[in-house]
Amino acid sequence: MAMDTDTDMVGAANTRMRAQRTLPGRPSTVCGPRLALGCLLLSLTAAEAGEWDITPRLSVAEVYSDNINLDDNDKESDLITEITPGLSVHGQGGRLSVDFDYQLQNTIFIDNSDANGSFHQLSADATAELAKDLFFLDASSSMGQAIIDADETFSVGNLNTAGNRTDFITYSLSPYLQPHFGGYADATLRYTYSDIAYDEGASDGAQDRFDASIVSGRKFGPLSWSANYEFADVERDDSSDERFENADASARYRINDQFSLVAYGGYSNDELQTTEAIENGSYWSLGAFWQPSRYYSIEATKGERQETASLGLYPTRRTSLLINYRDREVGTNPGAVWSGSLQHRTRRTTWSANYLEDTTTEQQLRLLADSIFLGIDPLTGEINTNPQPGDLVVEVPIDPVFSLTNEVIERERASASVGMKTGRSGLQFTVFDERRTRLTSLTEEHTRGLSASWNRRVAPRTNSTLTGSWQRFSDVDDTDSDFWYVQAQLRRQIRPKLNGSVEYRFTRQDDDDDLNDYDENRVMARLTAYF
Repeated sequence: MAMDTDTDMVGAANTRMRAQRTLPGRPSTVCGPRLALGCLLLSLTAAEAGEWDITPRLSVAEVYSDNINLDDNDKESDLITEITPGLSVHGQGGRLSVDFDYQLQNTIFIDNSDANGSFHQLSADATAELAKDLFFLDASSSMGQAIIDADETFSVGNLNTAGNRTDFITYSLSPYLQPHFGGYADATLRYTYSDIAYDEGASDGAQDRFDASIVSGRKFGPLSWSANYEFADVERDDSSDERFENADASARYRINDQFSLVAYGGYSNDELQTTEAIENGSYWSLGAFWQPSRYYSIEATKGERQETASLGLYPTRRTSLLINYRDREVGTNPGAVWSGSLQHRTRRTTWSANYLEDTTTEQQLRLLADSIFLGIDPLTGEINTNPQPGDLVVEVPIDPVFSLTNEVIERERASASVGMKTGRSGLQFTVFDERRTRLTSLTEEHTRGLSASWNRRVAPRTNSTLTGSWQRFSDVDDTDSDFWYVQAQLRRQIRPKLNGSVEYRFTRQDDDDDLNDYDENRVMARLTAYF
């Protein structure tokens, strides 16, 4: 599935916040602190000297859909006017760096006026250096919309009347110290407060987290070591509270350039609501690391309640393959756990693949989700992670769709992508497979899919994009739902600060429940002005 150009966002952009509604249980506080965080970032920006890009914008679009209610049994067509003012702030000055992008998507339906709405969409991150090389503050916030139930009819973006979408809003403040002890050690002490609120589908929650780490410096010679401690207290309004507490340490003594002795140890003390009790306690393992050449390395350890192994392959200086195995009897994700990553680069291509297994919650995933605005330089066709004035909208894949839940989740996720770049074209292919098990009900959900996009600069100020995406969602009842679409878009930089685009999209959902089946054809024309 790919991000909708209706929202011009990734991650947080496929979620919704109505301006005229507040979230249940927090009628006077839901929007205030988080919107105030965005204003704080802007005020800090104005106060700092440096290079800043502060760009207001206004986007106006006309959209026609032949199935606005996403219902093949009772199709309704409609014409929608979308008016979206926005503001972006990017840059670094003095001891402050900021990436801030906010927009208010307003939708006006000709025939379905009851569906008119306004949707906040925010991605904000800032880092301030409060004391030089010592004391820092990170701040972030996001607002948007998310799909509630993957078993029901859904689409991308807010330009339909089918519902099944909810508002969310998050913010996080994190002061931290980074003291340095000569050449002996470097440390980090961090406190993070995070908060998230959903309109429906998942519980509101807050998290207090403490992290401490220390690593050895060069003065220890052949001995290197590190120690880490983390404590997270998660409170949720309509679900169980969770606590994560873990400490670990490692040491490595270099015998020669090829061989080292290694040791690992730690302690887990977690409290989660699961069907099977979490076993807490200590663990340790001892072993060795061997790298006979720059092309590969091997490490293995064994001990009390833990054994580990890892393999690294480096056939070229632009290629790396890492495979890790861990079998631990305590903490979350007990038993055999695998992870791995592949990276490969050539002059025109970038390849990557990743696999992980972890235990988390919907709230934690939302707080950690990438929420980055993307743009395309109209002259070069290059993707910019920090859009500049005159950039064009870009279509990119988003994460797999799952239903919201308040249960603790154990997940297995595999993904791979390849990007290719020629003189005037760029290609991107992505595949993924993710399984989630809810640890209280032991229900499972499985989503897999693929997406591809082709961007081509057809003229010095004109770009075209062809995008396709497919996902299959399977639930505990072994019912399948296929969602796919194809989209063609043509974009042109009309003036240095005025862009235009036209787009056609065909969307289909095929579900084992025929009531969820639909086809939709959509045509859009958009103008975006930067000031």
